[in-house]
Amino acid sequence: MTPSEQYVTDLCQKSFLPFWNFPNPIGKKNKELCDVLVVCGNYILIISVKDIRVSSHIDKKVQYERWVKKAVEDSAKQIYGAERFLKTTNNLFTKNRKNKIPLPPNNDRVILRIAIAFGSKNTFPLPYGDFGQGFVHVLDEEATSILLSELDTITDFTKYLKDKEQFIKGKYFAMPKESDFLAFYIQTALDIDDKVDAIVSTDGLWEEYLLSEEYTRWRNLIPQSLIWDYMITQLHCYHISSETSDERRNDLEEAIRVINQESRINRIELGGILDNAIQRKSSARMLRPLKNAKHCYVFMPLTSKNWEGKEKELELRCVVARMENPSVKRVIGIGFGNNGDGQDVYDICSHYIPEMSEEFITHAKEVQDELGYFKKPTISHSKEYRKEDFKGFGL
Repeated sequence: MTPSEQYVTDLCQKSFLPFWNFPNPIGKKNKELCDVLVVCGNYILIISVKDIRVSSHIDKKVQYERWVKKAVEDSAKQIYGAERFLKTTNNLFTKNRKNKIPLPPNNDRVILRIAIAFGSKNTFPLPYGDFGQGFVHVLDEEATSILLSELDTITDFTKYLKDKEQFIKGKYFAMPKESDFLAFYIQTALDIDDKVDAIVSTDGLWEEYLLSEEYTRWRNLIPQSLIWDYMITQLHCYHISSETSDERRNDLEEAIRVINQESRINRIELGGILDNAIQRKSSARMLRPLKNAKHCYVFMPLTSKNWEGKEKELELRCVVARMENPSVKRVIGIGFGNNGDGQDVYDICSHYIPEMSEEFITHAKEVQDELGYFKKPTISHSKEYRKEDFKGFGL
């Protein structure tokens, strides 16, 4: 792996977490498929990284054309080739040629193509668009670092790429840097009159945004969300290992994937509630579904009193929570506590119940009546942030 590929891989691991980020997976004829593949839910991100030194030719135009061919167009070809191979398979091997990467069904896949072109020292304008077989996002060193740092969840990053691709279709578009478009995206949410057919700006939009009160307010909210990131990592490290059965691994990864797909804004709200539950060590609580969500959460402290039967209790609490939240289809149960030696412990379960039968409701009511689970529930609601708290972040 080259230094530039390692740099991008490390950024992806930080942003998307290592268990959905695969450097140098194996493709056709047992050869490398692409430099980085990210698979989470229905999303597949195909990433090609090229680090090409600019030619010493005296003509700047020739320098640019040669660099674009090797750093961008060759990446696009690799990406298109990888995409063609992915259409022929439901899984592929990781770099070690032992572990398999399961892929979403072909009809459900959302593929995003990303070419990362190093070597120009951010001095060349970057071409982008359809290079023959689909839209390719082209980023340089600066853009890669900023995007993966600011949009550091799979949901936020993929939404940005999809929104940008859709927005610039049929428009004359000229912005000096990707970061300038990011600032434009954040501050306008791309709520622009459909009749506008040209977007042009000067340099410096991103630097202005960094100095704004909106950005300061946003960054001050983020630390509250980091407990959610920590919990995801702990759940994966604690419960998924080489000894985990395939059935258990699939159940766990499905649940962890749901909580990993929460956006940064959702993590701010959820992190605050989770932290409050941990600090207060109160009884189990339900969290009503966030806006437009088809899942809800149950948070349950793990103590010496319920340690032996914690899995069953968490499961039954989720059953009752599903009855109490008829608009959702899935309930995620999260247990948290301490194992006695100072180490944080998290447990998780997921129950997908798209429809509630009369038998299910009867069972849930019996559990609620006999065990008292959520009979007088502690119900957590997401914090009512002021609208201006999120002003200037594309919301």
